[in-house]
Amino acid sequence: MVIKSTLKLDLVWLLLLALTLGGAFVGKVAESGFWITFVIAVITAVKGRMVIDYFMELNDASPSIRRVARTFGMMAPVLMVVTYLWGPVLAKMNWLVQ
Repeated sequence: MVIKSTLKLDLVWLLLLALTLGGAFVGKVAESGFWITFVIAVITAVKGRMVIDYFMELNDASPSIRRVARTFGMMAPVLMVVTYLWGPVLAKMNWLVQ
């Protein structure tokens, strides 16, 4: 039914908006640290999964396409945590990029 799917998308959009505002608030008021980085990474992962599943409509796509998209969507949150934990080491590896 169209009304149910529209209501579901509206609710997902409102949740995405709430998560965005919540993440911005946490980023603004909290001191930098591992747990703040982890919370922001989790919020980013949840938002990415919601966008992939509901707005890109990959929830009903073939499993291989869905897996690739979800894996790609998880790369940013994982890289956020990795950068926090090993940022200085990664900065020293900058010679690889030059």
